Amino acid sequence: MSWRTRWRVYEYLRNTLWIVPFGCVVLAVVLAVVMPDVDRHTTATIGIRFGSDAARGVLGAVASGMITFTGFVFSILLLAVQFGSNQFSPRMLRRFLRDPTTKMALGTFMATFVYALMVLRVVGTGNDANFVPDNSISVGLLLLLLSMLMFLRLLSRTTQGLRVAAVLADLGRDARRVMDRMYPDPAGATESPGPEPGDPARAVGYRGGPAIVQSVDLPSLVERARQADAVIEFVPRFGDLVADGAPLFRLYGDRAAAIGDDWLRSTVATGDERNLRHDPAFAFRLLADISAKALSPGVNDPTTSGQALDQIELLLRQIGGRRLGPGVGVDATGSVRVRYRVPSWEDYLSLAIDETRQFGAGSIQVVRRLRALLRNVRAAVPEIRWPAIDAELATLNASAGRMFHEESDRLVAAASDGQGLGATDDPGPPPPSAA
Repeated sequence: MSWRTRWRVYEYLRNTLWIVPFGCVVLAVVLAVVMPDVDRHTTATIGIRFGSDAARGVLGAVASGMITFTGFVFSILLLAVQFGSNQFSPRMLRRFLRDPTTKMALGTFMATFVYALMVLRVVGTGNDANFVPDNSISVGLLLLLLSMLMFLRLLSRTTQGLRVAAVLADLGRDARRVMDRMYPDPAGATESPGPEPGDPARAVGYRGGPAIVQSVDLPSLVERARQADAVIEFVPRFGDLVADGAPLFRLYGDRAAAIGDDWLRSTVATGDERNLRHDPAFAFRLLADISAKALSPGVNDPTTSGQALDQIELLLRQIGGRRLGPGVGVDATGSVRVRYRVPSWEDYLSLAIDETRQFGAGSIQVVRRLRALLRNVRAAVPEIRWPAIDAELATLNASAGRMFHEESDRLVAAASDGQGLGATDDPGPPPPSAA
């Protein structure tokens, strides 16, 4: 099985909603077949004893109630997911559906329903018309109790997980872990791309339908390039859309022909949506989307934008102190074997700031929070990052000068405020006049 196939299987199992419930149903069927046989060969009971009529009534009530209850929970879940998608960003939908609590809860509900039906079929059947599987019924009642507990857990998880602060904090934690893995080295005095490897020996194109580049098997590429004494350049960036025939790899070195085209293509994972695994910029994209949606005229919620900027500030502080480029993979001897494109500091800063500055230009709260963010980040990152931050500050001042025509508003907007409004740190220089 190729690395790309393993990646697709892993992503499918992680993102699909039916695998865990299906597994729970299979376990319920096995349990419903085994438990009546246990009851036939033992006189001990783990619960109360039932008559034939009572057993049928209990199991029938559990089965009919659980199927109705499961449909109700599905409806509530879909409404909650739709609300979260509209409130934050459509690209957050997959994160909501990936929650293991949701999968386990639905699996428990369906397993209880199937188990009750399977046990109901053996009550008063076979050689003994009075046979009642007391232990099997007791297990069904325990599954019913577990279903109620899972419903409470699902309710709590869903309501808490749709809070703005919880969603943003969860996204921020995932993004910081990705950045630690992708950019482990501290920033140096310079970040030059290094010497070019020369003219490529050959190029390898993409084959297939249009798709988003999600990940690549860097360790395998490094090892194969080392064996062939070659250098492999991965052309698209993570998150790029590639079409059939688009350049995927360029190979350098006299022995690069030993690396097969099909094998190279098998090291690239693509899909219909960006993924955080090798794409830290996607985290900034999600946070910027949440901030921009909060500033839309139909929502008009600058406080939510400020909360998104809190997480953006943490990410910029972290990534600003790391060595961002060039993207390379080296072998055990330190020789560069793989080259790939990564966003620059200016790219990350623009992605994190520009849309919020554009859509929130008329909000004093957003302008003050952006100024505090830029000043805090400037104080926390190396000097090589300062010119881009200073340019963003100058653009912010010019934008504020155009938007706020009253002198009093310009003075208020010129302050640096970590909370947007209500926690002025430093009045700072006033923005240019609107005139």
